[in-house]
Amino acid sequence: MGRVTLQTIADEVSVSRMTVSNAFSRPDQLSPALRTEILSVADRLGYCGPDPAARTLSRGRSGTVGVLFTDTLTYAFTDEVATTFLAGVAAVLESEGIGLTVLSTPRRGPTGSVRQAVVDGLIIYSVDTNSPGLDVARRRDLPLVMVDQPPEPGTPSVNVTDRAGARAAAEHVIDLGHRRLGIVLDAMRPEIQLVDADECAPHYVVSERLAGWQAAAAAAGLATPLVANTPTNDRRDGAVAAGLILDAQPDTSALLCLSDEMALGAIDAIGARGLRVPDDISVVGFDDTRAAALTTPALTTVRQPVTDKGRVAARALLDRLDGATPAPVLLPTELIVRASTGPFPRP
Repeated sequence: MGRVTLQTIADEVSVSRMTVSNAFSRPDQLSPALRTEILSVADRLGYCGPDPAARTLSRGRSGTVGVLFTDTLTYAFTDEVATTFLAGVAAVLESEGIGLTVLSTPRRGPTGSVRQAVVDGLIIYSVDTNSPGLDVARRRDLPLVMVDQPPEPGTPSVNVTDRAGARAAAEHVIDLGHRRLGIVLDAMRPEIQLVDADECAPHYVVSERLAGWQAAAAAAGLATPLVANTPTNDRRDGAVAAGLILDAQPDTSALLCLSDEMALGAIDAIGARGLRVPDDISVVGFDDTRAAALTTPALTTVRQPVTDKGRVAARALLDRLDGATPAPVLLPTELIVRASTGPFPRP
């Protein structure tokens, strides 16, 4: 037998082609007995159902939405914060029968996956503002929801209080008596290096948290914190970057880090120099991942509601697909004080 089609099944059962189609996509239109007969014949002939691509063309919807990352797909499925966010998105989508496509637009990589993805809309998640992939996404004129991105008029957005959370972290160590601060972050340059704190980061989250840390230091009359950049959110890179700060500014007594991963790297770097946390240097992270509470010493960090962020973003995109324009959402952060911060060490 040649290629099995809807018409093949229809001829076998002696019904119309539309009746066979309804057996797969609109079962309420058929009696249970007739639907069972049609599906039984389809199974015997090896027919799996109508072609999804053809159905997409006929309906004008794919039944799938995308999440666009700046980082690689490997990062999207291995980093705890990224996977937690995706889990929040998936929890909403699966309850509505909507599929999920994860897309990557690396900072210096191709944009073909964004250009060719068959999706009804996109969640833009923590993408550099100058990313070529973001430009392609905009030009596709799809419904968008911005997450960890600068709010834009007319486009739904979901953010957390990054600036306030970072400021609270800096104020915490300042209140403990620390006066020489260092900052470890990523997304500013492709190399691990010390950078000018006044440079404008092409990433919304980085710029917001940097502004919070700097504001706390300025309010306390402190020197501008020394800043080290890493190209990725990576523990090993975080250790190297923290080491650059400690070498350039030996009297640093507190390190403020863009993420918990970088903070764990900072703790590694401190230990490698024969110093102790927090007796010699205090360390603060951001995110409150599982590792933050399990490491020794337990990490002081800023908690953000990552799962809720994913859920809210997914619901906003579904509402956008229905023609609504949800209002911007700003979720709270919370400083979680643990054992990695302590009073400024006195001689």
